Amino acid sequence: MNFSQEELIDMVYFLGAGERNPFLASRLYAQQFPERRHPRVEAFENLQERFERTGHVKYEKKDREKRTTREENELSVLLKVVENPHTSTRKISNELNVSQTSVSRILRKYKFHPYHIQLVQELDATDFQKRLEFSEWALEKVQQEYNFFDYLLFSDEATFHKNGYVNRHNFHYYDTINPHFIRPVDHQHRWSVNVWAGIVGSCLIGPYFFEGNVNGESYWNFLENHLPALLGDVPLNVRQRMWFQHDGAPPHYSRIVRRHLDRIFVDRWVGRGGPVRWPPRSPDLTKLDFFLWGYVKSLVYEEPPTTKANMMNRIRDAFETINVNMLQNVNVSFLRRIETCVQQQGGYIEHLL
Repeated sequence: MNFSQEELIDMVYFLGAGERNPFLASRLYAQQFPERRHPRVEAFENLQERFERTGHVKYEKKDREKRTTREENELSVLLKVVENPHTSTRKISNELNVSQTSVSRILRKYKFHPYHIQLVQELDATDFQKRLEFSEWALEKVQQEYNFFDYLLFSDEATFHKNGYVNRHNFHYYDTINPHFIRPVDHQHRWSVNVWAGIVGSCLIGPYFFEGNVNGESYWNFLENHLPALLGDVPLNVRQRMWFQHDGAPPHYSRIVRRHLDRIFVDRWVGRGGPVRWPPRSPDLTKLDFFLWGYVKSLVYEEPPTTKANMMNRIRDAFETINVNMLQNVNVSFLRRIETCVQQQGGYIEHLL
């Protein structure tokens, strides 16, 4: 079965969204385009194999002179980026014999941009084992119940500064969504906003804004008096069996917080000192760190924020742009990440995805 140029471009996109997994790409494509004919998994495998073998995705023609067209160039360039998001326009140009200007034009046309890489903390010797233990626990839960993590509330806080953060240069990542891009903003008076958010299944919870710094008392007050209302739109069957996750930040480890979680989420919470330990220095495994905060900040800092209230409104607006399909892709990415973490024996896996 041959596919049109439009269909091939969408198939390339979902190979990227499915992290080069033909099975996941096939599922995501069918969900996005229910009215279209649905390519089999083999079609995605053939598309990927044809590109790896020949360097392009055009259909092979027997006894005819092969000629690279503009459309075929576009597909080949896009697959180069899907294959290696850390590539450069110069490298693609050399490998495909297409001008660097044309490569840049194609990437801009399909909204792929060179985002700067976020630097992360180095893992120490004990971190690998902790990450491996958590990932093995997670995979065991998935084997027992495939949609187990649809009932786990991932949560985190982030600080939005008026001036944003300074980008690191020379390292880029091509994608249609900026994972961790923040624009520097000039300022005279410093202020910041502390925000909590959560993701459970296909539901985005929040934002919730803390007044001042977050400590054990203010975090407990949030859990006790504000989180229940934020969960009001989550289906009842999810809330009744929901797990809770947060990292090992000092406010999360305070005695009053741990007692509260032991009372509300009996044997159903993940974190430092909890029934299931959350591995330290693991932003690559939590949905808010590897997706949400970078995405929201990329929108908030498109223009310099004017006031604290203005920034809070921008954060709310950014949350409104996140849809169910995006969250479903994040869920797929999480499952792929824990699988890769096990394969890497607990190693940091962001550069492998």
